[in-house]
Amino acid sequence: MCPAAGAKFRGWSRRAALLSLLAAAACASSASIASPARAADPEAREVATRAFEEGERAFEAGDFVRAGDAFEAAHRAVPHSAPLWNAARSWQKAGEIARAATLYARYLREAPPDAPDRDAASVALAELAPRLGRIEVYAPDVEEIRIDDRPLEGPVVYVNPGTHVLEGRSRGRLLRRTEVLEAGATRSAALVEEPGPALGAPITAPLPRPRPAEKPTAPRPSPPGILLPALTMGAGSATLVMTGATVWSGIDTLAARREFDANPTQDRLDSGRKRQIRTNTLLGTSLGLGALTAAAASAWILGLPSSVRTQVAITLPVQGGVGGVTVGGSF
Repeated sequence: MCPAAGAKFRGWSRRAALLSLLAAAACASSASIASPARAADPEAREVATRAFEEGERAFEAGDFVRAGDAFEAAHRAVPHSAPLWNAARSWQKAGEIARAATLYARYLREAPPDAPDRDAASVALAELAPRLGRIEVYAPDVEEIRIDDRPLEGPVVYVNPGTHVLEGRSRGRLLRRTEVLEAGATRSAALVEEPGPALGAPITAPLPRPRPAEKPTAPRPSPPGILLPALTMGAGSATLVMTGATVWSGIDTLAARREFDANPTQDRLDSGRKRQIRTNTLLGTSLGLGALTAAAASAWILGLPSSVRTQVAITLPVQGGVGGVTVGGSF
């Protein structure tokens, strides 16, 4: 219900006539302007008066953004439902429908049941709400609550569809929550502290122990085969035996030669030739076994690692061989 022209508003007495005219004019238009309540603090009342007057001038000039800011400043100085209504109407006309809807909802919470613009605020909010998202904030013991970097001034806020960030501080910790809303959606957001280190406190965690550097391991030499060592040893032993037999046969042949020279006979000639053939046969066999021993030993030693190869070469016994047995003359 709008007051008649000339009626006195519940506001500052020195502005009663001006506010009465403005309210009466607003009743004839879609943008009604209501008056603020009487302030108990003269200084706050003066701040609210100047802000309210600035809002009036801006609203009349069509600068609805400045008007909305001014009416909200008047409400912060002297809380009253009238500046809330004027601010909501200003923001709606400025195209800021999310901010307007939030102020309409706050007006409906704070205005008395018989407030003249309650019905109009309900209609405006019902028109804007389906185009917006609604966040109901639960944040006990949280200070400096902000949504999208703007102070939150009530438990309910309307936002444009999209992603929105809710922040606050509790005992030095920064709390943050992200909500994604579609048009017409309602979301309850709890901004509560979760266990964790305080803001600014160093985060300590046990450092992983360094693993000791692994020492490079040299490749282990492959054990030599059994065939080459056995062949080397067997051939070497046979060579020694044959060499000894060759030496004995050579000496025996020389003795037969001396006997023949002292008393040449046919028997002694035949016996000397047999002994010579035997000696030559033993000599050839000894030389063959010596060559086989040398080849097997070389192959065995070359197949060993260098460190082992040197040691084996040093400790390997020198196999005996036939330096040569000569028999003077011939039978």
